[in-house]
Amino acid sequence: MKVLTVFIDGLKPESIQYMPFLDSFSTKRRIRTELGYSNPCHASMYTGVHPNKHLKWFIWKYSPSTSPFKWIKKFKLDKFPHNLYTKYACYRIAKFFNRDITSFYGMPFMYWIPIKNWHYFDLAEKKFWSDSNFIENYPTIFDLLRINNIPYEVVGMERKHANESSKIIEQHIFNGAKKPWTYLFIGDIDPLSHKYGQNSIQVRERLKKIDKILEKTYTSFEKKFDNFCFMLFSDHGHIKVESKIDLKSFFRDCGRSLNDYIYFIDSNYARFWFRNEKEQEEVTRILLEMGDKGFILTEEHFKKYNVNMPDNRYGDLIFYLDTPHQFDRGQITVMGKQRTTSDVSAHGYLPEYPDSDGVFISNKNVVNDSHIQLVDIAPSIMDILGIKIPNYIDGKIIWR
Repeated sequence: MKVLTVFIDGLKPESIQYMPFLDSFSTKRRIRTELGYSNPCHASMYTGVHPNKHLKWFIWKYSPSTSPFKWIKKFKLDKFPHNLYTKYACYRIAKFFNRDITSFYGMPFMYWIPIKNWHYFDLAEKKFWSDSNFIENYPTIFDLLRINNIPYEVVGMERKHANESSKIIEQHIFNGAKKPWTYLFIGDIDPLSHKYGQNSIQVRERLKKIDKILEKTYTSFEKKFDNFCFMLFSDHGHIKVESKIDLKSFFRDCGRSLNDYIYFIDSNYARFWFRNEKEQEEVTRILLEMGDKGFILTEEHFKKYNVNMPDNRYGDLIFYLDTPHQFDRGQITVMGKQRTTSDVSAHGYLPEYPDSDGVFISNKNVVNDSHIQLVDIAPSIMDILGIKIPNYIDGKIIWR
């Protein structure tokens, strides 16, 4: 049986109301996301295992021995005073000498982190999702299809053009017989939602356009095949951001400088690595002053959300900032022009929040559970294509 799979980045279940074609399917379920951002979500849905196995949780991890910025420490460039321009120059040099990195997120510019700390960090992902051996010990659906000599076609999953992937799909011509698995990757909605909010007119109009593109593609499959499996899914939803918290100012108000510590600020996570017990005590005391705005993740949280790691690569201490808050990482202004945007909407909050949910739609019947998981995606595709499900898989086959 042929399989037509569609991924839409950041699509909330509630937004299907703006997509009449997709809304016409009777099989709809909510998807429980992973704790974190898109990188653990993609690793989970392509391998069928949770983050505590595939080990992808954040873009940057603590790894001084493999850091692409080791040379900054070696040549003592971290001792010099730096501004945005010298930081960017060091970043471009590191990026030039690491051109072999093919990951979807590439090497982001850590403008909000003091350059004296850059040499502590390395990228958690250096390969693209569909590259061979993207994750050690856990083959992706792409690896397994190649191993089993099953042809497939991926359209729209391009790192440099992900924001325009619906246009790429619209213009794509399917030559000859369609492959057993066709995967359409639509990355438009997540960045638009960050910028405008998912209920904005900008996002609604794009959703309507995508809906028409998918209806046309689905119809072409219907004409060619009597029976095929259609499945559409997203990785997470979106939650409105209502306040920004400047962690540097917060530490300063508590009598300390954030830059005295080894830290990394993600959208709503602050991660710390300690050189001694005194540092840990100081940081813990200050973070507890946040009150009900968030909390320090415990071993109980790590186990509950399947993010218990074998070492401290993602932090000795991780503070989770709850909705509707987000950390303010500052803005980049070059020649008087602001080069960064501020999120109106975000994700990365607790998976049990309804607005964190992704969506699943199919032309086939699925289990009656209210939610399916991202780890269910890979084994469900394997099942349709006749691939033996590895026994290490955390997900389950969802077809009924």
